[in-house]
Parts: sequence; C-alpha cells; structure tokens
Amino acid sequence: MSSEPKSKSSTAKRSSAPERQLQAKLKLLPDAPGVYLHKNKQGRVIYVGKASRLNQRVRSYFHSSADKDAKTNALVSKIKDFDYIVTDTATDALVLENQLIKEYRPLYNVRLKDDKQYPYLRISLNEPYPRVSVVRRIAKDGARYFGPFTDVGAMRETLKFAAGAFQIRTCHLDLPGQTVERPCLDYQIGRCSAPCVDYDSQDGYREKVMRMVRFMSGSENEVVQELRSEMEAHSTGLRFEDAAQLRDLIAKLDRTTSRSRPVAGIRGDCDLVGMARDGKDASGVIFRVRGGHILTSHHFLLADKLDRGLDAFMAQLLREYYPRAGDIPGEILLSTAVEQQDSWQEWLAGLRDSRVTLRVPVRGARKEAVELAHTNAAFKLREVNLRRAMTRPLTVTPGDIQLQEALDLHSVPETIECFDISNFQGKETVASLVFFKGGRPLKNRYRRFRIKTVKGIDDFASMKEVLTRYYGRLVEKEMDPAHLVVVDGGAGQLGVAREVLAQYGFHETQLIGLAKREETIHREGGTLSLSRNSDALKLLQRVRDEAHRFAITYHRLLRDRKTTASELDLIPGIGKIKKLSLLHHFGSVARIRTADAGMLGEVRGINRHDVVAIREFFANRSEPDA
Repeated sequence: MSSEPKSKSSTAKRSSAPERQLQAKLKLLPDAPGVYLHKNKQGRVIYVGKASRLNQRVRSYFHSSADKDAKTNALVSKIKDFDYIVTDTATDALVLENQLIKEYRPLYNVRLKDDKQYPYLRISLNEPYPRVSVVRRIAKDGARYFGPFTDVGAMRETLKFAAGAFQIRTCHLDLPGQTVERPCLDYQIGRCSAPCVDYDSQDGYREKVMRMVRFMSGSENEVVQELRSEMEAHSTGLRFEDAAQLRDLIAKLDRTTSRSRPVAGIRGDCDLVGMARDGKDASGVIFRVRGGHILTSHHFLLADKLDRGLDAFMAQLLREYYPRAGDIPGEILLSTAVEQQDSWQEWLAGLRDSRVTLRVPVRGARKEAVELAHTNAAFKLREVNLRRAMTRPLTVTPGDIQLQEALDLHSVPETIECFDISNFQGKETVASLVFFKGGRPLKNRYRRFRIKTVKGIDDFASMKEVLTRYYGRLVEKEMDPAHLVVVDGGAGQLGVAREVLAQYGFHETQLIGLAKREETIHREGGTLSLSRNSDALKLLQRVRDEAHRFAITYHRLLRDRKTTASELDLIPGIGKIKKLSLLHHFGSVARIRTADAGMLGEVRGINRHDVVAIREFFANRSEPDA
C-alpha cells in the first residue's frame, strides 16, 4: 500500500532535479560580461545573447512571467539548460555573440529572411594589371571591394558601366605573364584598353583603375574635374582625338552623377540606416552616402519569433551587414538606437581600423536624412507584403472575415475600395482610388484624379469632389460600389463620404475611415482600434498604404511633367523628340543653357538651325533665379 505513494514521491523528486540543477547554475552566474546560450531539452542552442552582467541578464529570463509577452514566455518554457562564456569586455562579448549566432543559427534570434552571400565587385589592386570581377566573399588580399549588392541586376549594371567607362579589363588573363596575339571583343567595342597586347602601359592602365576606384568611392566630382583638366590639356596640345575620348567619358560620368541623389545638410561620408517593423517581420534599408550623395542602397528583410523591439532588429542588421560591407564610413546614423552603443562602436572601429561613431539624430538635417531611410524601409516592407498578397487566390481571406467580425459588417467585404488625397504645399492636389478583391489589388479598377474645383489645402472638399465624380460615373454605368469603402482620414472625411454615397442612392454601402497616425478606425457609430497583429488591421493598412502610394506616384508624375515641359518647349523648332534628345545628352536644362555651339551640335537630331535657335533663346532669357 505504501509503495504507490513512495513511487509518486520519487517520481516528483526525479522530475524536479533538472529544475534544481538549473536554479543552482543561476546562482553561480558571475557578475561579468559575456555570452549565454539557452538550450532546449535536446541540447540544441535555441538562443544566443550577450550581457554586460551575465548574472542579471540570464536570471531575468526566469523571473515572474507577468511582465513578459507570450512569445518570450514560450521561449523560456523551452529552456532546459544554458551555458555561458565570460569575456574581458562587453565588446568582446559582442564579437563572440556574432560568431556563435553564425555558428548555431538559433531559432529565436532575429535572422535575415534571405540569408545568402550577396555579390561584391572586386578590383584586384594587388595585381600589376588589375581587373574587375564578381565575388561572393571579402578576403584580406589587397583588393578593393564594393558592395554587398542586394540587387544583382543593379550590380551587373554597375559593373557594365564602370568597367566600360574606364576601360578596365574583366578577363581572367594573368598579366603580364600570359599574352595573346590580338585583343578581344571588349577592346573592339571600347570597353577595355587592351593592356594584354601592350595597347596601354602599366602606369596608364593603373591610373584608369584608380580613377574608377575613386569614382565608385564617391569622389565623382573630383574625378570629372581631373578629366576636364586633361581634356583641356589635350585640346591645347592639338591632340583632338584624345580630347574627344575624354569628352565622351566625362559625358558618361556626368549623366551618372546627375542621377545620384544629394542629401540635404550632409556633405561628407556616412551611412543612413532605417528600420521598420510589421509584426514578426522587419525591413532594413542602408543608404551609403558619399560626398553628400546617395551612392547605393541596400535592402534587407528580417524576421523574429519574439516580440522584441526595433533595437533587436537594428542590432542584427548591423551584425549581418558590416562584417561584409566593402566600405565602412566614420559615421553611421541610425533610426533606432541599439543597446550598449559603445561596444558596437568599438566593434565597428575594429572592422574599419579607425574610429566609427553611431548616432541617432533627434533634430535637423541628419534627422530628416535618417527619416528618409526609415520611410524607404517601411515602403519596402509594405511592397513585400503586397507582393505576397498578390500571389494569393482571389477568394475571401481570413482578413476579410476578421474585418466583418471586428467592424460588425452585414456582409464579408470581399471587395474593398479606398480613396486617398495627396498634395504638395497646397499645389497639384490629386487623389487615388485602389480596388482590392480577396486581399489582392485589381489594378484595372484603379483610378486617379486631379482636383479641379478646390483651391489650396482642403481635404474635405477634395474628397467630396473625387467621390462625387467617381460614384456619379458608377451610376451612369449601372455599377455598384465595393463591399467596403475606405476613406483615408477621420470623422470629417467619413461624413463627407456618407453624404455623397447617400446622394447617389448607396445608403447601404459599408463605409469606414482609417486615420494614419493612430490607426484608428472611424465608423458611423464611433471609433474602434484593432490589434496591430490582426489580419483585419493589416489588410486595411495594406489597402490604405497602396492608395497612398498610388496617389504619390501620380503626384510625382504630374510634377515631373511640369518640370520637363519647361523652357525647351518655348524654343522654335524644338519639338518633343529633340527636347528629349537634348535632355538625354546633357541631363538638365541648366547644362543646355550653358552649352556652347560645338557641344549642342554633337546632340543627335540637332541641326545648325536648332543650335542657333537654342543659343539665341537662352541669350535673350534671364537666369531662372534672377
């Protein structure tokens, strides 16, 4: 009789033994910096973290779960053992944490969703005759690396342009040891100066290579100015063929530099790192700013199984990107701070071999620059989510069903149409309509509008005009609105929409407003807030953001048309084709204005009469800012 209770008691003691061992290890944790590794019952490492004080950080996981979210509690429930490694400093802990995350790839650490080796452009400066190639890893071999390129297409375009413009070889010949009888096709089409057959000296070829390196490092203006000086020297020395070659190269470089975007308030070199999050997914964008211009941009998608903040995503982005960045600037501006910033700066300085400063700007031009990176990260994430949604079949989605339940709609909103108003400083007010069915956009139902009757900024009046025009057409075509109509805005926009819908007999149409800032849903019976992780809210955000994107795209199109339809349209004899040819050749009206007759005569399709007309037009016209 007593054997059964005894058995139960011994079983309880055996089951609590691992827990007692865990508690004993927690008491022995040192008050020192280091790295800890959480393990599950199979002994697999499921999480790696760092701490400046191991005893405090590791014990915090096993305190009361009241202040932890559900996902963190799920992680803690799987921890059956842990190990730790003490380091001398917090920076050493950071370095070791990076190594262990790469080694174990723990399930609960933030990770890149596309964890692959991105390509780099490698210029082999360690060779007598350097060449350009594409590689997947950086090595300390004396070569110069540019990248990583997350967009392979952009990388190939860069390779094609840079190597061709500076005539740098891409072949695998081991020069000067290997020789050939005649140059290859690259020489024939002007993409290589053929040092393999001594058409270019070693010194002359290396000068081209170093110019390419400086150009790709952000010193475009310096390189172009240097080439201009050489061109003038050739022209003075009557070496017109050499001068013409440099002129063509300068034109190519000018067209490229004119497309690089300047960053207001930043003149030197820095990286702008923006991070945006949507649930368990996040998007990171890195703008490489060199000489005050955005040289390249890189985009990364990250995922996290825990409900940690943006700082965890930012830390993982720094951890993944900078060990394989070909070029680290002395200043990195972040949209979100990271823990133990001093340790990160010390780690980055070790990678760069000189000081690196991490900053989170709070005001001024640098704050605006980082906001640009953050905004791009948010748009990239929404673009990815929208692309996913477009791959789903055209059926009712869980988000549609959740919307019906959350908003107490009388039918499932299988179709949704959303309106957005966009203006710039009170000018060129436009509106957009996007149409979704089954969670996917139907672009043949998209519409865009130019506001005709409203002057200045008046969102209510603009919304009324757009809705009146659109639903008036629906009535003419005997068509019905979507199952759910969404207007971007609050109670005011909602009231305007209901008035217009009632005017055209659509009294029963389901209608809501969605405010941007608080993500508050406005209904005719009051306001409602949904969980940020709900499919219903994500669907509404996706629809609203697509409407906003479509409006901004149209707005930019109108502004671009207004810009290009400028002074050139006033020149006699210069039609659309010649105007585009001039802009393509010079890149801007400002450069056309200062071009001499010889430069204008080089433009395809421009005859001597056109040259005279252009010169006379600008000679008799005052400067735009005069």
